[in-house]
Amino acid sequence: MTEEIVNFSSEHQRCIIESLIKSQTPQRFELHYIATDPTHIHALLAWRDERNVVPMRGLVNGSISRGLNAAIKQRTWLSEGGSRKRVRDREHFDYLMTVYLPKHSGWKWSLAKGFHR
Repeated sequence: MTEEIVNFSSEHQRCIIESLIKSQTPQRFELHYIATDPTHIHALLAWRDERNVVPMRGLVNGSISRGLNAAIKQRTWLSEGGSRKRVRDREHFDYLMTVYLPKHSGWKWSLAKGFHR
């Protein structure tokens, strides 16, 4: 049986953000910005070791799924894969932080503003 497609409500979006914030220290990454929409999530994060983007994406997806499973209900929350795009340079980072991520319609979180819409 296939599960229904997920639409992330405000409750889901805040849970996703809280799950990622809590997982920063144990998983050794730093969050810069999280943006949500009903259909998807963007997390801009950095890490200071040699881990590749694919294992990092797995850690992030696992944190999100565990948080939603604990707070909402057990189910498959995320599709397989996801983007492996890396920030190219400071100009790209600034564009993501000031233009692209803020325009998403759901809950957001950043170091500068905390939770915001």
